Parts: sequence; C-alpha cells; structure tokens
Amino acid sequence: MISYVVGDITNSEIVTKIIDTVQEKFHGQLDILVNNAGWCPVQAITDMTLADYDNVFNLDVRAVVGMTIQALPLLIKSKGNIINLSSVGAAHPAANLSMYTGAKAAIENFTKVWAVELADKGIRVNAIAPGAIRTNIWNVPNMSKEAAKAHEDGIASGIPFQRFGTPKEVANVALFLASEEASYVSGSIYGVTGGQI
Repeated sequence: MISYVVGDITNSEIVTKIIDTVQEKFHGQLDILVNNAGWCPVQAITDMTLADYDNVFNLDVRAVVGMTIQALPLLIKSKGNIINLSSVGAAHPAANLSMYTGAKAAIENFTKVWAVELADKGIRVNAIAPGAIRTNIWNVPNMSKEAAKAHEDGIASGIPFQRFGTPKEVANVALFLASEEASYVSGSIYGVTGGQI
C-alpha cells in the first residue's frame, strides 16, 4: 500500500498529520525514516538576510529535527532506522552556498550524535551525502540550453568520474542502509559523489 500526505514539513501540524497517517494506515508500523529535505539558495553572505537564513534552516534542519522527534516513538517500537540526506557540500564548502552547506553540516552532526544516543534503543542512524546528481534541480530558469550545458560541463569536469550521478545510485545506498546487510552500520556518512572526497 502506498499513502502520502501533501504539505509543508516546516509546519509541525503537517508532521503530526504524517505520523497520524502512519498510525491509521499502517497500524503505527514505521521501520525506516528518510529525512530528505533541502533548499539550496545560491547567495553570497553579503546579500543574505536573517529571513534567508530562517528559510533554509527551517526546512533543511528544523523540519528534519521535528520529523525525527515525532517519529521516534514508532521507530523505537520497531527498532527501525533513520537515513538523513546531507550533501557533499557539508565537507566541501563553496562560495555562495554558506546557508545550505552549514545546514547540511548540522545534519551530519545530528546523524552522528543520534546514532550514539539511540543505539541502546536498537535504532541505526546514518546519512547519505550526494554530490552532483542528475535531477530537476539543475533545470535553471532564465538560462539558455547552451549556458546550462556549459554550467553542467564545468561541474562535471571537477568530478573524478567526470559525470553526474543518478538518483538510482543514491537510492541503492539508501536500500543498503535500510537493509539488514547494514545491521552494524550506524553513525556513518556515505558519500555518493563520483570520487569527490
């Protein structure tokens, strides 16, 4: 059975609605929580406002913390696991991305601390840190096809594999971390970066 809730996860009431849906439709059975939230404004600190900071950290960090807190009773019951989505940017700071890379660095630290705190409850906590992955995030508005291609080629040239990754390559790591094959893996950050380290 597939079920979903549409809403803004920066709103705690929406998060409660998601957990209520798991309670109602799946009898409270929650085995895996994937925290995949992120917004990446490209903006220099000289142009940044506190409102911009709030927008990024409310989604990229606060919403993840809120979802995790509300999901924990179910995860404790199932001895489930948590997979957080970080970014290669957490370890590779880049100009004009300070809010995003700062938020993802926070997610990596939460991952490590939660792994320690929740180990005695049988919960594993890991993170995936993707590099450049072929998704719609690269569909930059107001950029010609030629300019967009040149931009992507420039990014790919800095990746040892010389190409973007695919969503499936990230999903394969998530499948491993969610499986019993990773039963002794917790507190780890898995880079899916084409060799960027």
